[in-house]
Amino acid sequence: MSSDQANEFKSALDEALSKFGIDSLDEGQRRQLITHYSMLRRWNQRLNLTRIIEPDEAARLHYAESLFGASFIGEERTLLDIGSGAGFPAIPLAVAKPQLLVTALDSNNKKSLFLKEVKDELGLDNLKVVTARLDEYDWAGQEILTSRALDRAELVLPLLIGRLKPAQRLMLYCGPELMAKLEGEVNRRIETHQIPHSKTRLIAIISQD
Repeated sequence: MSSDQANEFKSALDEALSKFGIDSLDEGQRRQLITHYSMLRRWNQRLNLTRIIEPDEAARLHYAESLFGASFIGEERTLLDIGSGAGFPAIPLAVAKPQLLVTALDSNNKKSLFLKEVKDELGLDNLKVVTARLDEYDWAGQEILTSRALDRAELVLPLLIGRLKPAQRLMLYCGPELMAKLEGEVNRRIETHQIPHSKTRLIAIISQD
């Protein structure tokens, strides 16, 4: 990524974070996000990580949206990002909350390799990358589960939600259609929060009580 592209993304990121009311990141953390974006652009040329790559859209839809979820993480110390892919929301959350132990779970070897490279490049000691399917992974000890772009979400999520323990919460980035389907199928407490500057995107917090 050229210096002009880096500056363009930095400006877009600063603007998006300001619009979302996110002011807790220091310059070092912002540089980590810029580095992740640079790696994302480079790897995306040979590995289909995301179709959203332009600075303004990426800053708002990938980074600011992911970081908006940090406001719903309380004292929990462990988070599992299911189907992490390009690293959203796992990477921004790991950057923003160094005390949170984040596990990025993805079954695709190439995507997991990308995430491991990001972990090393950003020096994220609180990030763990696991290559496995959800049904192969023991997530019983995770306090927060999150997902933003899960394959076969309509099939997988009801089963996952049904297995939530009392101490666990699911933080789901989704749209109204998936939310309506889940509300009709699962018997769990659901609270929803509209994502800023979006008419269709929301975060749902799902728990037993």
